[in-house]
Amino acid sequence: MDFLRGIGKLAGDVTGLVIGGTVRVAGELVNSNYIKEIGNDVERVTAKTGEIAGQAASGVWDVGAGLLTADNRQAKTGIGELGDVVSTTVKGIGYGIEYVVESGKDMVTGMKENDKELLKEGVKKLGKAAAITTIGIGLVDLIDGPDGTGTTGTA
Repeated sequence: MDFLRGIGKLAGDVTGLVIGGTVRVAGELVNSNYIKEIGNDVERVTAKTGEIAGQAASGVWDVGAGLLTADNRQAKTGIGELGDVVSTTVKGIGYGIEYVVESGKDMVTGMKENDKELLKEGVKKLGKAAAITTIGIGLVDLIDGPDGTGTTGTA
């Protein structure tokens, strides 16, 4: 259902712009290109997350509606969308792992070879990955609530 996809994309775009923009402003205030880069990446990643969430919601809707109305084509369309969501998510996780591994290698190589510039780049990349991940998880907790609490507020 294109409507749900559109809502997810819009929500991701707006959230990414607000949070990424806030981080960029902080970077401007302290005159740090590094923090501004984090803001740009937060905006991009958050927008993509919204797009994926919208596609997932659309897929779930199409599967459910297809099953309820016995419309096999709609159900298959929804299953295809959910498959695309899983594929995109797995690829994204893979790229993230690859980025962290490469950054870690840069750090280790920099330490071994006493290459301060390579070490610094590795640390910066890992710091950026950590910041983006922390902000992303924080968004999920904000939307979904902290893990382990029910409606009574106890674990």
